Amino acid sequence: MYGRTIIFTLLAPSLWSVIEAVARNADSKEGAVRHLFKSSDNSGFVTEIFSNQAEAGKNLEVLKTVQGLKEQALAKVTVIEGSSC
Repeated sequence: MYGRTIIFTLLAPSLWSVIEAVARNADSKEGAVRHLFKSSDNSGFVTEIFSNQAEAGKNLEVLKTVQGLKEQALAKVTVIEGSSC
């Protein structure tokens, strides 16, 4: 198993619609499970679980979206990834 957690703080609460659009739970037959959690009006995190690291590399849509917001100075983003022991 391989996991990725994306922690973010948005510049404006109105940007939640962007996150929600890409962070909907992935279809389990794709080998991925995704959950979106809201911590406050403008912050939250996405947890993704994949069958392996290669599968994680194929599922980058949420990561690309939040990194795009970061590049536009619309969000602060932290990404944590790792394999199960």
